[in-house]
Amino acid sequence: MATAIMEQPQNQQISKGRGSARQRSLSPTMQLYENRKEALESMARMANMGLHVFHPDWQYVPSDKMPNGRQYSTSFKTMRMKIFGSDEEISLPVQTCTKVHDVKEALSRALMVGTEGIDFLEKRGCSTRKQTLNEEIASTVTVKGIKSFKPERQEWPHPTGIIGCGYNGLKTAMMYAKSGNHNYIAFDRNDKVGGYCWITAANKSSKLQTEFGSFHIWWGQELVTDACKYPAGWEIWPKKAEVLKHFHYAAEAFGVLPNMQFYSNVAKLDVVGDRDRHDYYYKLAVTDEKNGGEPREVNVSVLYNYPGCMTRNRIIDYPGEDLFGGLIGYGMNDDCPYEELPGKNVAILGNGAFAVENARTSVEHAANKVYLLTRRKNLASPRVPCWFVHQGPVPTPGKLVLDMFKPMYDLAGFGDPWDYWSVHANNERTKVNIIQNSRFGIGDVTFIMVMYGKLEYVEDTLKRLTHQTLHLDGGRKIEDVYIILKSLGLLGDFAVDRLHKMKQMVGQFCDGDWRRPLLIDAIGMNAANFTTFSTGIGSTGFVRNMKYLQDHPKQFYRLQEMGLMKQLPTNKADEKLDKPAYVFDVKYAMSAGIILESLCPKLSELSMSDPEYKYRMYHTAHPTKQYLEACIADWDHYQKMFKEQGCDREYVPYPYTMEMIEGYCEEYSRLTGVKVEVSGPAKDLPELKVPVPGGVGDLPAWASDENNLENLDKNLAKDKSWWATNCNNTQDLFCKLSEDNELMALAM
Repeated sequence: MATAIMEQPQNQQISKGRGSARQRSLSPTMQLYENRKEALESMARMANMGLHVFHPDWQYVPSDKMPNGRQYSTSFKTMRMKIFGSDEEISLPVQTCTKVHDVKEALSRALMVGTEGIDFLEKRGCSTRKQTLNEEIASTVTVKGIKSFKPERQEWPHPTGIIGCGYNGLKTAMMYAKSGNHNYIAFDRNDKVGGYCWITAANKSSKLQTEFGSFHIWWGQELVTDACKYPAGWEIWPKKAEVLKHFHYAAEAFGVLPNMQFYSNVAKLDVVGDRDRHDYYYKLAVTDEKNGGEPREVNVSVLYNYPGCMTRNRIIDYPGEDLFGGLIGYGMNDDCPYEELPGKNVAILGNGAFAVENARTSVEHAANKVYLLTRRKNLASPRVPCWFVHQGPVPTPGKLVLDMFKPMYDLAGFGDPWDYWSVHANNERTKVNIIQNSRFGIGDVTFIMVMYGKLEYVEDTLKRLTHQTLHLDGGRKIEDVYIILKSLGLLGDFAVDRLHKMKQMVGQFCDGDWRRPLLIDAIGMNAANFTTFSTGIGSTGFVRNMKYLQDHPKQFYRLQEMGLMKQLPTNKADEKLDKPAYVFDVKYAMSAGIILESLCPKLSELSMSDPEYKYRMYHTAHPTKQYLEACIADWDHYQKMFKEQGCDREYVPYPYTMEMIEGYCEEYSRLTGVKVEVSGPAKDLPELKVPVPGGVGDLPAWASDENNLENLDKNLAKDKSWWATNCNNTQDLFCKLSEDNELMALAM
């Protein structure tokens, strides 16, 4: 498709007649501006639909000849289309010279249907005639051969499959059910929803580190229902049991449980048919993890894959473990001897979010002291900056994030967050990129533990062990340690790669197969601006995009023709690093998402309400004053606990206040240009609408920015190829003098 847009000359007559009273009252300069903007918006609507704009300056008139009238009229007009036998009707701008076959092809692309059978009927007097392909499209036509001006959802011959009923699998099922599509089957080896992370890996005392508002499973305006509203009333930082309860609550509310097959493991997958054809599908062998027996065969046309967080502990054995004489575990799935913790010293190896989680668990069970042994100290986030990022309509600049860290870091003696190894900033500290191998450990308890002497960070590596003693490579000895918890990271499972018989991911598609999308919680951090510290928004965006492509496969085929699969990044397995192909980092995931949405702007339209949704939902679920009071109460709770455990220290005031948060709001507004208030949005706002991709002939969302209109004009101005191929009497039409004064015929 080639759509050409060119700057509108000031002397071109855009509209005829005297115009409206408002137009007549405009100054000549303003009138020209309004006319040009109107013309550019008409061009944008045509271009967005796939129609081809013709510019009058393309019509070449030799200097030694008098023009005999223009061959093509470029004036804009409004065309009305009505579906035959229906009341459904739309209007869209076209040019007088716009051809029937151009509208037919554009309508076919917009609705993702074939051109066969689409006809345009024009009424002339008492008779109706079918327009021929090379005619100029009439101002009012009736369209035969389509059912609606909205794209129809693909009806696949087999159900959609979902592997995993954890966070992502449950959300996928909910989004399918909410859209009215119940033709799906979800498989999980567990006996309930929740997934490996919360059913198996989490300890009974594990807490959600981010706020519930950023994590809740019905995140997104399209999933808001009477039963699942903005999540006010739930615990802010729920424990494992409450998190699992909320999963089950949502599964029942959305009616997805009948489509879920528990105790079911997808043990084998075969692709049936040619992947280059539309009719291939997958034959699954599903085993019964409870009763055993022969695998059952299930056919699916699409297969979402959610292998969960990485599920294997990184195993590192240290010299002298047999001499240690204490307990050594991994701190997952209640692999921590809680009854042994009171009064004991604990060493935790690692510095990721789960290491911080185990430190909290240890001191809550009255451990005497925790040593967190790490090669390098990672950034940790206090609660207020985490909340602030999640309530912000647009990404929070990294500069502001680090500045919000400082009050807590200064109070706890954590040093300057700008000086951490993972921070890459300019000298003025106005721009920053944070790159580290793990996510932020989030919580205020990390800092209060350090201040009360309950936690000590030790930047070194373990060399060997003797009886209840850690010998470090730097020469230090940590003595009288009774428990060691290894939080050295998790590894992926090569069984996932083997199931898909793949050596690489292409974007987020298994083995480059677009009907097998896969999502994990991508590892690491690489960001200059922060939208979230949690999984809610990323999971929602992934499912939205993949579901849209599966519902409208011709949209994907169009992307394929545009070279999508060649542009997407690839991620190969690396056996030396014990890393399967499906395990990718956050930079890879971001790159894949950006490329996909840049080639398919309709996907970006699906998330248009997210900024406003974030802001409204967060100040409903966690209003500023209420949230700050909860943070202070928890802060004081731990100080009371530590004093009861024998710590002798003066009370430490909480380092954040409403006045400080108000200042952060002002700085955020200044840096982003988006106004936020400490009190949140106004209370009398109209209901937030769920965005849908623009309809046929609608002004695309990006056209609300005049810079985008001008850029479209410039970028497409030189492309005459479609008209050169499809117009009649092209001799002399697109002739111009080249820079070396040779006459080039662009259309013969």
